[in-house]
Amino acid sequence: MTGAVPPKFHGLHHIGVVVRDARAAAERLRPLGLEVFAWEDYGPGLLRIAFVHLGGVLLELIEPLTTDGFNAEWLRRRGEGIQHIALLVDDIYTALAALKARGVALRDETPQPGAGNTLIAFLAHDPSDGFLVELTQPRDGAG
Repeated sequence: MTGAVPPKFHGLHHIGVVVRDARAAAERLRPLGLEVFAWEDYGPGLLRIAFVHLGGVLLELIEPLTTDGFNAEWLRRRGEGIQHIALLVDDIYTALAALKARGVALRDETPQPGAGNTLIAFLAHDPSDGFLVELTQPRDGAG
């Protein structure tokens, strides 16, 4: 690691949970007083995503709609559960450059459009960690 300045994180934006059935998972949360406030078909046709407010953090329920792709493979290999934590940043490009300068391996060197009107990028994953780290930047007042 170099002496490069670390990026500024503004906290935990959301926790991504891969599930077989987002509607069923949402129903299991209702008795806890946790309600879905937004549904999104991402891809389209790749993922069904439900967003739930959980205090100051969002819970993102991710249902793969195909048998292909990263999330479907994650579900097949690991089953349902937490897949990633998303750290909130103001400028995802600056954050990625700062992390790279500090020797952090990146899975995504270029941010991609994410669910909920965000830009996202994942850090490289070590399977022994058990979860991924995502950087998230809201776009156009989202988040």
